[in-house]
Amino acid sequence: MFSTSTKEAIKAALSIVIAICLALWFQWEKPYWAAIAVAVMALNESFAHSINKGHNRLMGTLLGTGYAFFLIAMFSQARFLFLTFFTLFLGVCIFMSSDEKYGYIFSIGFAVCSIISCMGGFDSQVTFYFAVLRIQETLLGVITFSIIYRLVWPVNTEQNFVQRFEVSRETLITAMRNTESLDIETLESNIANIDKLYQLLDLPLNGSYHLKENIKDWRLRINEMAHIQARLLELASDELEPIIDWSSLIKNMERLELIAPKLSLIGDVPNVACKSRDFTWHYEHRTFVQHLNEDGRKVLQGVSMFVTSLLIWIYLPVPGGFIFPMIAGVFSSVLPTMPPSVIKDAFFGVLGTGTSILLQYIFIMPMMSELWQLALFYFINCVVIWKVFATPKLMIHRILGINLLVVLTSGALNLTPIYQIETPLLMLTTILILLMISKLFTDLFRVKYNC
Repeated sequence: MFSTSTKEAIKAALSIVIAICLALWFQWEKPYWAAIAVAVMALNESFAHSINKGHNRLMGTLLGTGYAFFLIAMFSQARFLFLTFFTLFLGVCIFMSSDEKYGYIFSIGFAVCSIISCMGGFDSQVTFYFAVLRIQETLLGVITFSIIYRLVWPVNTEQNFVQRFEVSRETLITAMRNTESLDIETLESNIANIDKLYQLLDLPLNGSYHLKENIKDWRLRINEMAHIQARLLELASDELEPIIDWSSLIKNMERLELIAPKLSLIGDVPNVACKSRDFTWHYEHRTFVQHLNEDGRKVLQGVSMFVTSLLIWIYLPVPGGFIFPMIAGVFSSVLPTMPPSVIKDAFFGVLGTGTSILLQYIFIMPMMSELWQLALFYFINCVVIWKVFATPKLMIHRILGINLLVVLTSGALNLTPIYQIETPLLMLTTILILLMISKLFTDLFRVKYNC
C-alpha cells in the first residue's frame, strides 16, 4: 500500500507526535527535547543502530549533566574559570567524538552541558530542574521510538542483516561464475556491505531471535565470505597464484540455509582461507599520536569558533541572553567533525525551511486550540520533511528541518502557549551568525591537498 520511504516517514512522524503529546500530558516543559531524541534515532539505517544511538544519547546526556553540575558547583562565581573549564571540556569532547564506538556520547555530552549550563543561569535549583527534565525527555523519546518502531511496520535487525547478506551472496556468486570478466567496482563496493554485516552482529539483537541464536555461526560465515571476496579481488588484479575450485564454492553458497547457517561456505575447498590475514571487523584502534594527528585540527577549529563566539557575546550587545553562547557551544562541538559542505547546506536549509516554518507559526498555529490540531500540524510537517529530504545527500536537511520545526514553534509547546515572533526570529538570526563564524574557521583550518 505504501512505499518503504513513506512507511518510514509515517513511523518517524508518529513517534515524534506521540513523544510531544506525552510530554505535554505529563506537563513537562521543553517537549521538543523528546521530539529531537526521536528524530535522531529515526535517522539510523536499522532498528539496532537506532537503539544503540539512543543508548549513547542517554549516556551522553548523563555525561553532560554531570559536568554541568561540576561547573555550576565549582565556578558559579568565577567567570574566567567557568569558561576555561567549559572550553577544555569542549576540546576533550571534539577530540573523542571521532571514536567509532563512543564518539556520539561525547558529541551529545557537550551539547547537553552547554544547554543545561546556559539555561540554568548559575542557579543550582534551576540547573537541577533542567538536568532532570533533559534526562526525562530523552528517556521518553527513546521509549516512544522503541515502542512505535516495534509495533508499526516493524523492520528488525534480522531482516536488514538477511537482505544485506543476500546482496553479498549474489554478488559473490555472480563473480565466481564469471571469473574471466570480474567487475572490480562491484567487488570493492561489496567490501563495505560485508563490513556492515560484521557491525550488525555487534549491535543489540533484541527481537532478532534466529540471528541471536546462530550468532557464532553467522560470524564464521561472514568471515568465510570475506576470504572468498579477498581471493576474487586477487584474481581480478592478477595476483592470485593458487588454483581455486570456484564451482564448489558456488554450490556451498547456494546450499546455505539462512535459518540455520551451519554449512561452511568454504568447506574442503583448498587455497581459499588466507591464514595470514584476519578479516574480522572490529572497531578501529589508534595510538594517541595517530589520534592527535587526525583530530588535533578539529579541536583547534572548534575551540577557536567557541572562544570567538564567547568574545562576541561578552563584548558586543548581542540580544537573547544565553541563547547565543548555548547555540555556539552546540555548533562548536558538532560542525568541526562534519564535512565543510555541511555549513553551506545548513545555511540555505535555515533560510528555506526556517522561513517556511516561521510562516506557518505566524499564520496557522495561532488558530489552533486543541491538542489534536497541534499533533496533526507536526505530523504533516514531519512527513513532508521526511519525504522531501529522502536521499542520503539531503539527510542534513532532514535533521535540521525537524530541529527547526520543533524549536522555532516551541512557544506553542508551552503548557500555556505563547506566540511571539521575536524568539524564533532571534533564533534564526543567531543560527545564521554562528554559521558564518563557523564558515570562517572551517575555511581557516581546512586541509589543503596538493595535486
